[in-house]
Amino acid sequence: MPFFRMLRRWWVRRGPIPPEWEEILERRAAFYRYLPQATRRKLHRRIQVFMGEKIFEGCGGLELREEMRVIIAAYACMLILEEPSDYYPALKAILVYPDEYVAPVHYEDYGGIVTEGYEERSGESWNPGNIVLSWRDIELDLERPFERRNLIYHEFAHQMDFRYGISAGISWEGDTDSENAWTQALARTYRRLIKKSERGARDVLDLYGATNPAECFSVATEAFMENPHALKRRDPELYTQLRALYGLDPATFLPV
Repeated sequence: MPFFRMLRRWWVRRGPIPPEWEEILERRAAFYRYLPQATRRKLHRRIQVFMGEKIFEGCGGLELREEMRVIIAAYACMLILEEPSDYYPALKAILVYPDEYVAPVHYEDYGGIVTEGYEERSGESWNPGNIVLSWRDIELDLERPFERRNLIYHEFAHQMDFRYGISAGISWEGDTDSENAWTQALARTYRRLIKKSERGARDVLDLYGATNPAECFSVATEAFMENPHALKRRDPELYTQLRALYGLDPATFLPV
């Protein structure tokens, strides 16, 4: 890490967060109320750096308030709370729309058939440099915490995947030649979601995870951070791998 960036981060982290930020977290971020004090302080330091380094931009007429920035930063920083390296280093901008937005689609299937058009989306990670979020969908998640779904966790998990290749090595059919315990656990989970999606059955994970291995990882992250007790009961091996990846054990502090 460049010396001046390290020095700037030290300077930013040395003081407390503004009292209004903590009030926002207490009022809007349900998980925050259950964090031990030491974990809160660590999260505060992460948020300070994240807010100082990332560009937030309101789109589609949205007036981006400080409360929105703090909430997005808090959930994003929970995923890197115990990460000793960096703050999503490739990520430059977080674009926030008031509601779902229309995005162009260009998809090529295994037969080489290309489909183009437009679809409504609530969020996406265009590439490692940008994240797009719908504030309306975030609001819905905040109103219904601990129900396995959270748009911020989902899209920032994609950033983790971009950086570390977490879902790499798994085919779209769910096959893998890797002996890595993490890859094996995720591949088994992905195959389960595919089968359940085909049958229309339910699962502790959002069946959107059957789309591809990357989406499987993102919905697994959502469940791990939002509904850890259910995930731990249903898929203890995946839970163990996610706990090792994130350095967190949400089941020890979030309510049942």
